[in-house]
Amino acid sequence: MSTATLPSQTVTSHWGTAIVVDHIDVTGILHYVLPAGLGTGSIPVEEIPIDQVIADAEPLRVEFLASMNAIAEAHDEPPVLDLDLTVQLWQAGYDDPMISHPARIVAWCFLACSEAPPNTESGALAFPDPRNASSQTAMPGLPWGRQLMVRPVPGAHVAAPGWTTWAVVPLARGQYSLVAFATAR
Repeated sequence: MSTATLPSQTVTSHWGTAIVVDHIDVTGILHYVLPAGLGTGSIPVEEIPIDQVIADAEPLRVEFLASMNAIAEAHDEPPVLDLDLTVQLWQAGYDDPMISHPARIVAWCFLACSEAPPNTESGALAFPDPRNASSQTAMPGLPWGRQLMVRPVPGAHVAAPGWTTWAVVPLARGQYSLVAFATAR
């Protein structure tokens, strides 16, 4: 019987998903008076022209680029030099079940929100554990092992790789969120 010598192997962590969760001061970014009727429409989600709600988009773009570049650096990727920015109005009944985006990095900022809904998770962005075979449910283990929830509070900001999956928890009756959404170019 012969014995074979196995090459020296080490276990290396190949798993890690950088996500930025932060707060952006939206003071001075939004128009002083927002359009009337937010949250009273019958369309659950609609795109709003940026100039109707944002007075100065540059500070928001700077914050988004900083978050996106923190993710790019953590993943040893080239920096993000530009982004596409939209503003969405999420209203009662809107939800997105487990989706991802083809952009390299995506980011959100809650610009304005209705008063606190009866359920504190209504309208939140939910990110399940991104590991393969995680069953998309809470599981033990670090650094995830549970769902990341970003509740709808003005200024709440999150940036993530586009390949991660996320969901929008359904918004309650009378609830709305005005959300800036950016994708890396």
